Amino acid sequence: MTFLKKLMSGQLALWCTFWLIGAPLTFLWCVSGTCSVIGCGIRESEIEGILLALFALLSVILPFLSIAIWRSASKYPRQTWPQTLLAAGAKLCVTVFGLLALVGLAVLLYIAYYMFIYPALNTG
Repeated sequence: MTFLKKLMSGQLALWCTFWLIGAPLTFLWCVSGTCSVIGCGIRESEIEGILLALFALLSVILPFLSIAIWRSASKYPRQTWPQTLLAAGAKLCVTVFGLLALVGLAVLLYIAYYMFIYPALNTG
């Protein structure tokens, strides 16, 4: 639990939160979302379900991770202009992907509503 506390409070180094945690999870989110939409040649429903579940899980995790990376970037030392540019670039990147993850989550909730909840309410 202390790792999550340090992560969310921005006490971990920016390179660690951005490159070791944020970049791989964002890459998985992009790949799972793209493969869920276009199929990636996969026609097995189990694999599609796993990809969709991974996309949904990462859509929930990425906004919180974006906040953690933002806090790490805010605590990043800025003695020179490249350090300032690096911190601003990290903030811009996590803002874009955090908002995209929220949009992805909203789309998933919309799909779930019309596939499961709406038909259940109209069968009565």
